[in-house]
Amino acid sequence: MKKSSMIIIVLVLAAVLLLVLPLADKTSGSERVIIDNTLHEIVHPSCFDQADLTNYIDEVSYSRATEELGYTVKDECSKKYLQEGKESVISKIIKQKVDILY
Repeated sequence: MKKSSMIIIVLVLAAVLLLVLPLADKTSGSERVIIDNTLHEIVHPSCFDQADLTNYIDEVSYSRATEELGYTVKDECSKKYLQEGKESVISKIIKQKVDILY
């Protein structure tokens, strides 16, 4: 095999691995969330109406709420939207495309 075809194969495999390996966070650190400073709880904006929060609330990024403030996601609705862990880039792209359709 030629040297150039080996390089192409390696590059294609690297590109496929980057798309398939779980490298991206399920919830972006820059996603805006609502925090309750009294309860030390994180709530997704879609779940705000059903969350039982106090009046001492604020809006911050998800990474600040979890890393700097140490708050946690407690209610089930917010847990559905604010998942922890990693996922593959291709699954994240597919999810965004499906969300746009609906």
